[in-house]
Amino acid sequence: MAILNKLVSGQSTVIDELGNVRILNGDDTPQAGDLLLAQVITNESNNTPEVTAQLFGQNDNTTDLTADIAEIFEALEQGDDPTLLDDSFATAAGTVDGSSLINSTSVVRIGDETIANTEFTTQGLEELGLSKTQSLTLLQQFNLLINDGADSVEFQNSQPIGDDVTVTTNEDTSVTGTLKATDANVDDVLEFTQSSSPENGSVIVNSDGTWTYTPNENYDGLDSFEVIVSDGKGGSDTLVVNVKVTPIPEISITGGGDVNEGSTANYTINFDKPSDQTTTLKLTNEFVDAESEDLESLVVKSSTGDILTVNPDGTIQVPSGVTSLEVTIETYPDNVYEGDESFQLVVTPITGLVGGGSSLTTIKDDGTGKVDEGKETDNDTPEVTLVSSPTVEEGQLATFDVTLSNVSDLPTKIEMSLADGTADGSDYTDTTVIVTYFEGNEEKSEPLTVSNGQFSFDLPAGNTGFTVEVQTISDGNAPVYEGDETFTLAVATETQATAKLGQATIQDGGEGGAQSDDDRPEVTAVSSPTVEEGKVAIFDVTLSNVSDLPTKIEMSLADGTADGSDYTDTTV
Repeated sequence: MAILNKLVSGQSTVIDELGNVRILNGDDTPQAGDLLLAQVITNESNNTPEVTAQLFGQNDNTTDLTADIAEIFEALEQGDDPTLLDDSFATAAGTVDGSSLINSTSVVRIGDETIANTEFTTQGLEELGLSKTQSLTLLQQFNLLINDGADSVEFQNSQPIGDDVTVTTNEDTSVTGTLKATDANVDDVLEFTQSSSPENGSVIVNSDGTWTYTPNENYDGLDSFEVIVSDGKGGSDTLVVNVKVTPIPEISITGGGDVNEGSTANYTINFDKPSDQTTTLKLTNEFVDAESEDLESLVVKSSTGDILTVNPDGTIQVPSGVTSLEVTIETYPDNVYEGDESFQLVVTPITGLVGGGSSLTTIKDDGTGKVDEGKETDNDTPEVTLVSSPTVEEGQLATFDVTLSNVSDLPTKIEMSLADGTADGSDYTDTTVIVTYFEGNEEKSEPLTVSNGQFSFDLPAGNTGFTVEVQTISDGNAPVYEGDETFTLAVATETQATAKLGQATIQDGGEGGAQSDDDRPEVTAVSSPTVEEGKVAIFDVTLSNVSDLPTKIEMSLADGTADGSDYTDTTV
C-alpha cells in the first residue's frame, strides 16, 4: 500500500474515465466511472491510515480495486515488467465490496521501450473496469513518483493523449474537423501544431485543433498528415489524420442527332473515372417542339452490362465501378407529318458526380435520319395520291377533287398546272381557279391566279384533300358544236417527284338531258325550188349552228305528183 499512500498523500483524489484528475473537496462526490483514491483509518489502535481504490459504478455500486492496483504498482516499483510475468503474478479482480484473482497479464507494453519511458496499455486494469485513460494516468503518476523518489508527492505533469482520426471527403472537396485530446492535468492548456504535410493536398491546422484539408485537384485516394498536441510543459502526443478522398467522376453525354421516326435515339453518358461508391444522376427530357407522345421506352444499360432502374423522377442509382451508360429512347411512329421535332436529353449529377450536359435529338419523318437495322424508313411527307376527272357541260364548273396521302400538322405547299387537251383557253378560264379547303373547322375558298398555266398555294395543316374549280366557257348565242373537249390539271406537293393528273371533259352534246347544253347542229329549213322541166332543182338546206366536227346528214326523196320518170331518183 506504500505506493498508493504516496500517490494520495493525505487527499481524496478522483480520476475520471477520461483520465482527468481532481481533488475531492466539500460536497463533491464521485460519479459513475470515477476511480476514487482515499485514505481511511483501518487500524484504530495505532491510528494508521491506508489508501483504498474504489471504482464507482451505476446506482452507487463500488468495486474495490485496492489490492489489484497496489500489487501492480509494487511490482513496477521493484523493476518488474508485468508483460513478462507468468500466471504466478495475477491481479485480484475487484468485485462489489470485495476482491478476487484475475488470471491475465496486467500491463502490455507498446514497442520495446523500457519502463522508465513507456506508456503502458493496461489490459489487466481495463479488465477490472478502468478506462484506458484512467490506467494511463495511474501509470504516469507512478512513473513520476518512481523517478522523483520522494516519500510524498503532488500530482505532476502528465502527457496529453489524443486520438488518430480517419475522415472521408469527395474529390475536389475540402473537409474540416476538430482534433480532441485529454490531459490528466486539467489546468494544462493544449495546443495543436501541424508536424507533417499531406502528400496530395494542403491543410491548415489551428492551435485549437480545428483543421481544414483540401485535396489536390482531381486527386482521389489516401492521404494523411500529422499534428502534435502539447501541453506547454513538455508533454505531447502525435495525432495522425488519415484522409480518404473518394473519386468523383465527371460525367458528360454524347449521341442523339437525327433519328428517323420510329427508330431509336442512342446516347452515351461517359464517366471520366469509375467511382468506388454508388452514385446518383438524373435524366430529363426537355422538349423543344417534340412532345412526350413522340417518345416510347427509355432504357439505361451500364458498362458492366446491367440494366439500371429509372425511377419515376428520372433518377438512376449507378453502381460503383461503372465507366459509362448507354441510353436508348424509342421514338413513336405515326402517319401524321409533323416535320422536324426536337428534344434534349439532359443528364444532371445528383450525388457523387460532377459535370453533366445535354444532347439534342431531332425526330425526322421525311424519310431522312438514322434508321434502325431491320426497320423500314418512315416518310410521312404528304403526297397527292389522286386527282379526279370531272365531266361537265359546257359553261359549268369543272371541279377536281384532290386527295393527299396523309394529314400534316404543317402547311403543305401545293403546286399545280393546267394544260390544254382538245379544249383550249376559249373553252375554259385558264387565268383563275378557285381552291376550297378547311382551316380548322371552317371551310374556306380562295381564288388563285394562273400564270402560264402554273399556280400554287399553301394548304393549311389538318387537310387530307381539297378541291380545284375551273370555269368552262359556253358558246352563248353563237353556239358551235365541238363535241367532247378535254383539259388536264396536274397536282403535286412541293417535294413530290411526279404529279398526279386529272382530266376534265367538257360536253356540249346534250348528254345532261333536256335542259343541258346541246350544240349539235340540226336542220332548221329546206327550200322548195321551182324549175322548168329538164333543169336542176336546187334545195337549200339550213342548219341550226356551226359544228367543229363533221355532221352526218340523212336525206330522202319521195314522189309527189312527179315520179321517177320526171326526175332522176338515183343520183343527186
